[in-house]
Amino acid sequence: MKPTIPALAIIATVSGLAQAGISIDLSGTEFFDGLGDSSNTVLSVFIGANFHIHHIEWNLNLTTLTPPDASFPSWASEANIDFNDQVNLQVSDTAGAVVNELNAGSANVSIFLGPDGLLNMEFWESFDDSPDNADAVLGEGSWIYISTPAPGPLAAFGLGGLIATKRRR
Repeated sequence: MKPTIPALAIIATVSGLAQAGISIDLSGTEFFDGLGDSSNTVLSVFIGANFHIHHIEWNLNLTTLTPPDASFPSWASEANIDFNDQVNLQVSDTAGAVVNELNAGSANVSIFLGPDGLLNMEFWESFDDSPDNADAVLGEGSWIYISTPAPGPLAAFGLGGLIATKRRR
């Protein structure tokens, strides 16, 4: 069973290491049906072959929708993002409809990418109110940030030493 990260329960952690990373704009991304359904939005982002993701941050502006064949809007707590079938992010813990609910946070994770280097993010609903219809959408300014460790000062110093040695020859 993959770990589920409740967005509102995560407290941002501070790391002493320098960080670099990739920011992914999720504005306009919709949530449709249960995990693995062909209707779901799946974003694939190249991060790097055999890369290990250690940390993610997010700022998600969620709005739930009332599908055409439903009489009520979807609950915010049903919106989830799956990362390579290894980690699941529950976008909200609100049991009810929301309009422009901002959920931000960060978490230390362990996501291993394969040789293709792709991070696949599937946007899905834990309860399908209406098959093949969008139940929620992420508004403007929604993003996920994938942290990648930058070389530390000692690594940079070591590389500088190799370059200096090479120049002396």
